[in-house]
Amino acid sequence: MFHHVVLMGFKRPLTESDQAFIVRHCELLMTVVPGLIEMRLVANASKRSPELTHAIVATFADAQAHDFYQTTPEHEALSRFVGDIKTQLVVLDYVA
Repeated sequence: MFHHVVLMGFKRPLTESDQAFIVRHCELLMTVVPGLIEMRLVANASKRSPELTHAIVATFADAQAHDFYQTTPEHEALSRFVGDIKTQLVVLDYVA
């Protein structure tokens, strides 16, 4: 399995509309990316890094599925949206 974690902090609190956009794109990506097993938006429950309020957590069958995901228009749209409102973004990819 290939895991992809994107930790994010934002210029302002995410609105319901912001969250809905991200969730819709996670769901859409699962329909267009073969090998994308799970993808979801989660809120950070830790008080140790309050500047990172949310994460997108994804599990892929393998690195090739992740690489394909990176090239899709749906990923581009999600990246643009997050890029416009983020203050911080940290990516962690790992194989387990």
